[in-house]
Amino acid sequence: MDLRGFDAIVTLQSSASQLTSSKDDLVENSAPGRDWWGVAAIAPAMIILLGFLFLFFYGVFQSLTDLKLGRPLVHFIGLDNYAALIKTDDFWNSIRTTLVYAGSAVLAEAAFGLALAKLFATEVFLARVMRPVILLPLVLPPMSVALMWTTMMDPQNGIANYLLSLAGISRFAWISDPNTAMFSLVLIDVWTYTPFFALIIFAGLQGINEEVREAARVNGAKGWATFLHIELPLIAPYILIAAVFRLIESLNQFDIIFGTTQGGPGNSTSVLSVRAYITAFQNLAFGRGATLMVVNWMIVLVGTFAIVKLWRFVRQRVS
Repeated sequence: MDLRGFDAIVTLQSSASQLTSSKDDLVENSAPGRDWWGVAAIAPAMIILLGFLFLFFYGVFQSLTDLKLGRPLVHFIGLDNYAALIKTDDFWNSIRTTLVYAGSAVLAEAAFGLALAKLFATEVFLARVMRPVILLPLVLPPMSVALMWTTMMDPQNGIANYLLSLAGISRFAWISDPNTAMFSLVLIDVWTYTPFFALIIFAGLQGINEEVREAARVNGAKGWATFLHIELPLIAPYILIAAVFRLIESLNQFDIIFGTTQGGPGNSTSVLSVRAYITAFQNLAFGRGATLMVVNWMIVLVGTFAIVKLWRFVRQRVS
């Protein structure tokens, strides 16, 4: 056997083992640094998340106590607050009002948002005029929106009734009448958040391949047929994902409602968030107020879970 060849093989093996050893040492020495940098990067997000979780579970704990301002001792009473709420008509009225408000607002915003998105997909003059100002309602603070619409809907001096009078329509009570207050609040919500739906649906329309529309036209599909059978199924996931965010916001809506009606007239607009605020910070029954917010959270969870399941089903069908 050639000794020089043998020595070369031994030398190569030794070099390879040294290279592998040095690479392992480098990985071992550098890994802790990367881990610490990773921990430092996500630490702020983890702290914020833990803070939210602490506040949430502390609120749940409060709902199981008789916490009230001025009471020296706080007792754990279990589900007594929930049992007491279930027996009251105001509680069920608040649940019904919350569902009506959120459902009506989300459905109306989806319909008007779809119409606006289709308008923006064209090059008509109205679309060019509305595109630059469509985001204006979204950038306004909700409390400012509430105060602005309260002034506009004043039954005596508001501009809304003045504009109706120009069309020959008699004065409208708006937020001053229990029969029209909910309609007025939904109208304000629709004006404020319809652009959110419009932008997301418009993005979905822009993502549709033009060849799909062209194939439908070649096969004889007209405008409405193309929209109903091609465009609408493809943008349905976009509509549903926008509905998820808006449903969460609508079920938790407080600023617009409290800034306009404060839950009135009577209990006609007393949604769960407003009733929880009044119970906790006006009646100073913090335990009972926390109970209302926990119930509101459970309604939000159920509604969101249902729409997400529908979104997954629609997305699979589209795919």
